[in-house]
Amino acid sequence: MVFPRSSCRSAGHCCRVKEWSGTPAHLCDGGSGGTGRMNTGRAVQHRHMDAPAVRTYRSFAMDSTNWDGFMRRPDDIVISTPPKVGTTWTQRIVSVLVFQSPRLPGPLMDISPWLDGVFVPRDAMVRTLEAQRHRRFIKTHLPADGLLLDPETSYLVVARDPRDTAVSAHNHAYGMHRSAGELPPPPAGEEVHTPRLPEIPRDLASFWRAYFTRSAFPWEPNGWPFNSPTHHLASWWQLRDRPNVLLLHYQDLLDDLDGQMRRVSAFLGIPVDESRWPELVAACRFPAMKAERERILAGGLTTDMAARFEFFHRGRNGQWHDVCEDPEARGLFEAAVSDLPDDMRAWLTRTAPMSAPD
Repeated sequence: MVFPRSSCRSAGHCCRVKEWSGTPAHLCDGGSGGTGRMNTGRAVQHRHMDAPAVRTYRSFAMDSTNWDGFMRRPDDIVISTPPKVGTTWTQRIVSVLVFQSPRLPGPLMDISPWLDGVFVPRDAMVRTLEAQRHRRFIKTHLPADGLLLDPETSYLVVARDPRDTAVSAHNHAYGMHRSAGELPPPPAGEEVHTPRLPEIPRDLASFWRAYFTRSAFPWEPNGWPFNSPTHHLASWWQLRDRPNVLLLHYQDLLDDLDGQMRRVSAFLGIPVDESRWPELVAACRFPAMKAERERILAGGLTTDMAARFEFFHRGRNGQWHDVCEDPEARGLFEAAVSDLPDDMRAWLTRTAPMSAPD
């Protein structure tokens, strides 16, 4: 089956869709009801890569060297996001497409591990991924310059208006701060930046100032205490016309989840089963995800930390309006996006005009 070229207006280009092999899920090696190209479970080391990683990202939260030596498979999916732009949401979307069911065969965080995260031992994550026989989908918070790019890997890149990201990042970072004593030791070595979680102000306005003026990494301009949302998108923006890269925007997911999931399905070469489609979309809406919170987040440190704060936060945009009434706060945001290319800035800075009721 070959899908027609689909309209990708949110990314400003047309995505070129790969051909799907058409192998039924039950014929895939070790399949568990999933759909996608047949996977024998054999890892492949490709002789030709698009580009090597040019930067090393190591901090209290992440370690890009976890990808070193990781054996890729030709149909791997990598979900690349800066923190708090809809990462778990995108993982859930991909899960229902791969398995063609709203039922998860295990905790989502185990099925789709954050490979560059430091909260779970690398060896444990790699063993999990090597044992999987369904089509793998892996989380990363790395920008393109921190990854060894593979032309046979499908990259789903998610972005969100940085004002909304700042509000959600404050909730997340402050929740982590309350659990700081349970964080694992940071990576060892000289290349570690921001090795400890900094003190996180309870006041959003104070956090806003830090978020838009520095990063965990000295070469990035914003995103503190994590990595930069603007640098992350800029690294992928120049690659957005490649056939194995698809850009998604959080606001588009809010506005038209059905349509955006169809874009993802087409990009990944997974046919839409219209008889199942409504329940797959319903499983990816925030009420359903919050109801399955324990199933999605179950396992180890993630569960313990998430129990102390609202991991999914509000699931909506526009909560920054009160903060941006302050001229200084508005100026900090405007400075953070002023150097972005015009088309990228216009695509990125889209949000709800006002806070909607819960």
